Amino acid sequence: MFFQIKQILLGFVLLSFIPLHLMAQQTTPTSSNPSAQPTPTAPTPPKNQLTKSPELIEFIEAEYPAEAKAKNVQASVVLLITISEKGDVTNVAIQESSKSPYAFDQNAMKAVQAFKFKPAEIDNQPAPVQIAFKYDFTIQEEKVQVEEKRVTGKLSGTILEKGTRRELSGIKVKILGQNLETFTDQNGKFLIDLVEPGKVKIEISDQAFYGIEDFETVEASKETNVLYYIEAKVGGDANSITVVGRKVRKEVAKRTLTVDEIRRLPGTQGDAIKVIQNLPGVARTPFGGAGLIVRGNNPRNSGIALNRHFIPVAFHFGGIRSIFPSELLENLSFYPGNFSSEYGRYSGGIVDVKLKRPSSDKKFHGRFEADIFDAGVFLEGPLTENSTFAIAGRRSYIDAIIPAILPSSANIDFTVAPRYYDYQIFYDYKKGKNRIRAYYFGSDDQLRFLLDKPTGSDPSIRGTFKTGSGLNRFYLAWDHQISSGLSHHTSVSSGQNNLLFSGFGSLLFDNKVSVVSFRDDITWKKSDDFTLRGGLDAEAFLGNINFSLPAPQQEGQVRGDTPLGTTNLIRGSKQFNLYNPGLWIEAQWRVTPNFLFVPGVRFDYDVTLNDLTPDPRFNGRYELGKQTTLKGGIGRYSQRPQPEQSDSSFGNPKIKTEHSMHSSFGFEHDFNEWLELDMLGFYNHFYSSVSPSPNPQVRYDNNGSGRSYGLETLLRINQTGRFFGWLSYTLMRSERMDSGSDQYRLFDFDQTHILTLIGQYQFTQQWAFGFRWRYVTGLPYTPYTGAIYDSDASTYVPTTGAVNSARNKAFQQLDIRIDRRWVYQTWRLNLYFEIQNALNRSNPEGLRYNYNYTQQTQISSLPIIPSLGIRGEF
Repeated sequence: MFFQIKQILLGFVLLSFIPLHLMAQQTTPTSSNPSAQPTPTAPTPPKNQLTKSPELIEFIEAEYPAEAKAKNVQASVVLLITISEKGDVTNVAIQESSKSPYAFDQNAMKAVQAFKFKPAEIDNQPAPVQIAFKYDFTIQEEKVQVEEKRVTGKLSGTILEKGTRRELSGIKVKILGQNLETFTDQNGKFLIDLVEPGKVKIEISDQAFYGIEDFETVEASKETNVLYYIEAKVGGDANSITVVGRKVRKEVAKRTLTVDEIRRLPGTQGDAIKVIQNLPGVARTPFGGAGLIVRGNNPRNSGIALNRHFIPVAFHFGGIRSIFPSELLENLSFYPGNFSSEYGRYSGGIVDVKLKRPSSDKKFHGRFEADIFDAGVFLEGPLTENSTFAIAGRRSYIDAIIPAILPSSANIDFTVAPRYYDYQIFYDYKKGKNRIRAYYFGSDDQLRFLLDKPTGSDPSIRGTFKTGSGLNRFYLAWDHQISSGLSHHTSVSSGQNNLLFSGFGSLLFDNKVSVVSFRDDITWKKSDDFTLRGGLDAEAFLGNINFSLPAPQQEGQVRGDTPLGTTNLIRGSKQFNLYNPGLWIEAQWRVTPNFLFVPGVRFDYDVTLNDLTPDPRFNGRYELGKQTTLKGGIGRYSQRPQPEQSDSSFGNPKIKTEHSMHSSFGFEHDFNEWLELDMLGFYNHFYSSVSPSPNPQVRYDNNGSGRSYGLETLLRINQTGRFFGWLSYTLMRSERMDSGSDQYRLFDFDQTHILTLIGQYQFTQQWAFGFRWRYVTGLPYTPYTGAIYDSDASTYVPTTGAVNSARNKAFQQLDIRIDRRWVYQTWRLNLYFEIQNALNRSNPEGLRYNYNYTQQTQISSLPIIPSLGIRGEF
């Protein structure tokens, strides 16, 4: 019965469808000149406020190569210098070589390594920075004549990104023929002194942007001001989203994608969260639904959080779209397993969506986009010197399309066709050592219709049906930098979850829940080699529920066609409250320069179950060299049973927490700057699992168990040229052992082979083509072996074979996308055409039976879905 309802719901979907780097430049002759200081700049967009530039206090003169001096050879070297929070030079790299056979590069690096600085300050605290330093090797000749004093001019200006108007830092500006150059500062501004008057040729260059040359007239004793817009190259988007991992690489896996890459991936509609479904370890959800099946876990065992506060869902109907616009994401962390002790209450995978600070570059930025499903708007910008805001919203118009295309003979009458909307309002205040953030966001999905006639093999499936879901949250956070090594974070999230399902005269599920979650953390960085973190993580649920339902079907039980008329319904109304406090602590200890060890432990207490769960966890990374890193982890993870399993009406209130042991080991290898390989083996053991009990009076017990194991492979080509993409492959087996059994069986969502191939080719700066091809082993299912006629209900009741002893045919799908982009001075426009299931392959999702279960037909996944979209941003 539930399977038929899912067919109806999904049918409508079918129809609708790194610390801060500061760049500076200094021209330094061979003689000591400590008074001349670097001019700091910052990458775009600046993540912190530079309150004090580094100051050179000890200059070391480089040795002039003797042979070069004898031949009167002069040269310049641009060095990239990393300065610690103590003012020491910790690293020197060549940014622009002298390209000379003499030892200019080596001698300059040796001298700069001995420089001493007064440290820079970010937010009024000493902080490591990086500057570009130009070291000139010149031979100064003794002047025998008094030179006539020259009258010169100045050239100043601002460099902005074409299309977005973002101020660009670290861009080189050079006056050709006069050996004058500088870099733009954190506001995109530059100034060049001592410019010979007249017509000068300007060169603007950077690796991530298309360079330009222009002529300007500079007048003596005057300052000429200019404004330039330069266009980012393909893959040169300064914004990026970390899709797997953390800022500190302490986890077992890490992947980073640029915003531009995410927007153009076929099958994602530019949605960053949906990208996760294409990574290793993530199985395909039937009908492309919103759940995450991670490393052979039940979708219920994986959680989605916003800034570490969990929410019940991150997608609208059928997984079409997430409830957050990608522009608001700072990073997106996905942990398929072995996540750190700061996360709890889930034994599968974790997705943590971290929101960024809205743009504070003194300009307003916005976006409008629309496709066949919905339309959305976004606006961000500064409110005051220290505060910024963002506001966004999206609304679908599927409800306007379906009535227009539905044939009059259809056995369905929509009162509310599928529709969804979401909204977000963000405020961010940052000054000195404090940062305050306030967010309010929500979503709402609704569907109502009337079935005029019975459908399928169940005559009771008819009449009015309605379903709706929604959530809203208010989030408030305070970050305080107590000292250079000690920081404090506290945050609270409060709101409601709503879920409604009713239909066919007898079914009802109406759940309204108030949710409060609280986190308070302390981070102590003793040194670069040791950091200690820990805190409190608590949440509470208070709600009421009205229901009239059959006993919920559990994993492994036969799903689908049991007639509603032969099912006993459980009716009731009750209030409930759940309290789950937790404490966690974690150390990040660099035992040696090559070995990072991350031990941690978490304690969760479930007040309702009266169950305390200590979960120790250990992760580690060992660098074999610059190109290869070994990684691994082991730890215990605990999760409370599902609400219906511990409820007195549906389950057993005496059951306890479920547990799993995660273990993984693998390696990362960078072949070169554009090719990476990541391989990871894993084994998860599930124990104390809640399972239907052989004793019908008990209903559920903790005697179930399970295992999942496999190998994940990711081969990625980074976007260094016109092409980028990756090959993701997971070989996996997931099994369960039910209570009262001594034999393993296949897990409901077991998928042996999961292969995803993604690629995008940039033909020109304007045109791009992308594709995604997926091959996934079909899901197992329990076959029907016959049927028995129930004369009281006037229907046939099916008999079944062994649990999950049959399997659907494999799933294969090709998605393609074509992008056309126009870049104007102050805004950009992108038009795209995307086709999901371009080959219109009829992929099997299950079977449908006739009234007496003697015949069966295939239930297919979504057919070909073309979509035309437009996106404008400024």
